[in-house]
Amino acid sequence: MRLWAVIAAAAAVTMSAPASAASYVFDFSGGGLSGTVSLTYEANPNTGPIGTSPNRYDPVGSYVITGASGTLSNSNIDLTTTITGVVPSNPGKPTPDNLLAPASFGHYVVKNGVPGPGGVAPGFSYDNLFYPAGSPPTATDYPFGGGFLDIYGLVFTTSSGKAVNFWSNGDTGQGVSYGAGTTDGVSVLDYAGGIVARTAVPEPATWLTMILGFALAGIALRRRRGKEVLALP
Repeated sequence: MRLWAVIAAAAAVTMSAPASAASYVFDFSGGGLSGTVSLTYEANPNTGPIGTSPNRYDPVGSYVITGASGTLSNSNIDLTTTITGVVPSNPGKPTPDNLLAPASFGHYVVKNGVPGPGGVAPGFSYDNLFYPAGSPPTATDYPFGGGFLDIYGLVFTTSSGKAVNFWSNGDTGQGVSYGAGTTDGVSVLDYAGGIVARTAVPEPATWLTMILGFALAGIALRRRRGKEVLALP
């Protein structure tokens, strides 16, 4: 009876979680940075074939990041802060020869940043896209993909008032690495590469799903053993 009570409670909590949203938690370290981030994401209604400029779609398999929380430390600029949210997507035009930039590609403007080629706005490029199965290449002149973000990544806000662009460098042959840029909105304060990100402890809903699975497997095993005993002469 106790086992069934645990199963019922786990199933009730798991099924009460919204089907349209999910979360992903990761730890990261390297390049002077470390921390833990929890991302929330949901289905992307605008995916399709890409390969034109500007693209009308985001890559198939991408999801939209809707929130971020966690902690971040950056010893390069003596910063320890809390992650408070995600900067909303701000779609803008990439350079005309970039045929792989997603439709969500945009710019986080840094006043004293260096303008990109072709007059692209100064600052960080980002698209707030999440790839559970790994990102495809998203720039014509950069053939590497991989990681749960693409090379544009996301921009999140912090309690310090600074914003951080976090992106994937893809797998260049030595495993997937990530990079980060920090700004106060006026100047870029730090760029860091060689960051390693790892999946953290599963979310509570994930644990409940795992518990439910183990419980059902245990019941099936007990029933099978019971039948074997009854079948003995």
